[in-house]
Amino acid sequence: MSRHDGGPQRGSTMLPHLAWRVEAMIASIADRRRPAPGMIAQAMRKVPRHWFVPSLGLVLGDDGVAAPIDRDIDPTAWWDAVYSDRPIATPLAGGGASYTCVNPSPSSVVDLLELLDPRPGHRVLEIGTGSGWITALLCRLTGESGRVTSVEESAAVAEEAYRNLIAAGVRPHLVSGDSARGCPERGPFDRVLAPATAPESWIAQAAPGAVIVGGCDEGARLEVHY
Repeated sequence: MSRHDGGPQRGSTMLPHLAWRVEAMIASIADRRRPAPGMIAQAMRKVPRHWFVPSLGLVLGDDGVAAPIDRDIDPTAWWDAVYSDRPIATPLAGGGASYTCVNPSPSSVVDLLELLDPRPGHRVLEIGTGSGWITALLCRLTGESGRVTSVEESAAVAEEAYRNLIAAGVRPHLVSGDSARGCPERGPFDRVLAPATAPESWIAQAAPGAVIVGGCDEGARLEVHY
């Protein structure tokens, strides 16, 4: 991923046009839901979405149609898509409509983070690292005193997420392997973010009073307090 865009390897200040895009994205979230809470909006400023979107991606529409975007061929369309409220998928090698993981729409990310309510110092278990964007946001929201553990079953997806997260300047604990196992040695967790209803193995790793949110894809979400 190119960092000639005001990314962390070039200092802490983004280029003006990128800062404008980030602010426009945060503002547009209010078109689909109430405005993003202040702490979540601030985290989005610290880890802009384009750091976690590949140069060649697939924009997923409401009708299920995947439209390709290519930063090298049409950079304007790529930037517009990245800072829209659309999910963007990483295509499999060789092209086509198949993909490895999805960077969720910003509004759905805010929905999930608001339900999860991560606070500074929290220990968080995330099932499904994906591009690493939500992982990075969790790191910012829990602060230096927090611990974010993310489990990704696909070794290829985990490797790409690792590169994205290192470049973004955050250091979660990443696990590549069986997501059903969770990561008991890093628990107990104050928050659990999962792609579906939590199995007993994840629930057993939750601390008393923990919040579990399931449903990271567009659609149903579940909040459970213990």
